[in-house]
Amino acid sequence: MYGLVILGGGPAGTGPLVWAAQHGKLGWLLEQGVAVVERSAKFGGSLDGYVINADSPGTSFLECLDGDAARDAFAPVLDAGPTRKLEAMRHLYPPLQLIADFERCLGEALAPTVANARGCRVARDEASSVRLGFDGGVTVQLKGGETLAARAVVFGLGGHQDITARLSRELVPGVRLADQAREKIVPSGQLLKPPGIAEATRILAAAKRPKVVIVGGSHSAFSAAWVLLNKFSGVAFAEGDITIVHRRPQRIFYGNEGEARADRFTYTARDVCPMTGRVHRMGGLRNDGRELWRRIAGRPGAAPEPRVRLVPVASQTPEKLRNIFDEAALIVPALGYQPNTVPVYGPTGGRISLAADGGRVAVDRMSRLVRTDGTALPGLFGVGLGTGYVPWGELAGEPSFDGHQNSLWLYQSGLGRMIFEGVRARLEDNARATMVSLAELATAASHE
Repeated sequence: MYGLVILGGGPAGTGPLVWAAQHGKLGWLLEQGVAVVERSAKFGGSLDGYVINADSPGTSFLECLDGDAARDAFAPVLDAGPTRKLEAMRHLYPPLQLIADFERCLGEALAPTVANARGCRVARDEASSVRLGFDGGVTVQLKGGETLAARAVVFGLGGHQDITARLSRELVPGVRLADQAREKIVPSGQLLKPPGIAEATRILAAAKRPKVVIVGGSHSAFSAAWVLLNKFSGVAFAEGDITIVHRRPQRIFYGNEGEARADRFTYTARDVCPMTGRVHRMGGLRNDGRELWRRIAGRPGAAPEPRVRLVPVASQTPEKLRNIFDEAALIVPALGYQPNTVPVYGPTGGRISLAADGGRVAVDRMSRLVRTDGTALPGLFGVGLGTGYVPWGELAGEPSFDGHQNSLWLYQSGLGRMIFEGVRARLEDNARATMVSLAELATAASHE
């Protein structure tokens, strides 16, 4: 039986391993038996192809190499090409493609470490289901037919945009994106990659006027607008051609309150992180999205951007909002993600309804997968895009933050540590229970 099975060899799933390596605890974890299930030939995740820049500076990605233990564990990564390029951008915002290359290097160093450790392995396969056992163990069924028994499982399978469900929801009474022609809808996740850009370009080229509506007000929405303005050659947007329809005012990141005041940004004390003094540390727009907002909003020193307009949903009647969508040649939903999962069954064989599958927050504060009723599933942890993890305690930022966090830095630092500690506690509890059982057997034998 493995101590831990990880589903997914991307940054989210392997985050606890990276954290353990950085802090000299990877050896102990591998001694418990670790299996990583990854269908692709290499670890590293699926950031390839994105044409946008990261929202975090290079230093946040390089932090996993800090410390003697990390440098020993990831020695091949230290002088790799992507690492050198990232080092040159330590205080800048690197392209996501460079982050993808760096994470692949990290994964290529981590994979043989796991595969060559005694009692560990890398399975080039996919999980088809997970079943909880009466004894507290977990069985992972692989599509290739093999089963893996474990004490704990980490779901790190990435996320997807559930367009069908999102489009069916009413933005205001009587207005749904599902009422629009499906052929003019390109989700934000697709628009940020070359194939999506090509599809959207074809749609706009066939229109009398290239009017676009982006639905949402988060990083994804502003990244989509940035891509439209910077990566669409041959498409000439005029004033007001790109509309961002959003529900609440944008939250903008500032290094301190002085920067926010100088930018004429309205904020409250609850928007300030008590540990760092940063404004909207967790929930604020950063880098290219932030600068685009500043241009749209006419902030000091920012060149005006008349091609994009911000339209709050609450400011529109259903008829006006419907007209905005009807006039658009392209609609880009930027309404968040749901995590990828596999069916989970209980000890008696009944399927468990996961909150993740219902579009709800997938995990609790300890990053454990939860049922639709909010109760945690023993031994199952979830991490990554769409899980809806809300930082708390030392991981928290501004008190007003009510969203979720998904970042490679979080996976490989605080959240990686939290999952590692959760797995360790589970393994230690199992070891104590086994010792008690052996002691009881010994006592019973002595009385025979």
